[in-house]
Amino acid sequence: MTIEELRKIIITGEKIDVEFKRSRNNITKDVYDSVCSFNNRNGGHIFLGILDNKKILGVAPEAIDKIIKDFTTAINNANKVYPPLYLTPEVYEMEPDTKIIYIRVPEGGLVRRHSGIIWDRTYEGDIDITKNEELVYKMYARKQGSYYVSNASIQDRCYLSC
Repeated sequence: MTIEELRKIIITGEKIDVEFKRSRNNITKDVYDSVCSFNNRNGGHIFLGILDNKKILGVAPEAIDKIIKDFTTAINNANKVYPPLYLTPEVYEMEPDTKIIYIRVPEGGLVRRHSGIIWDRTYEGDIDITKNEELVYKMYARKQGSYYVSNASIQDRCYLSC
């Protein structure tokens, strides 16, 4: 992704598929809530080092490596995020001496949890739906439906091209 593309996303502000996190010196727990909610919904963009008002604060240069290491370790730890997920945070220099961390979260085919909690995404943000049986059922049904649709289209493409 280019700096210009990132700036366009930032200018639109937070919404159902965009989340800003201060995370100046360390990664906050709610980043993992957003990872799961985006993955459980339609995917999204997480920016570390940006305030809710779109101000680019940046991540402290001395904290970047630790934040990336902590993030990568956590999302691959089944006790933290289940099932584990593989994402690659990217560092971008938005202004001279001001770097942010960008994380693209794809839509997932499985329901993901952070510390045992099922998260979903709405325009208001990340929502704990663990105890709402109807919303959990709908999420599983949506994931199962998307799996079968994706699987069928792969088979159709193979049949047509093989």
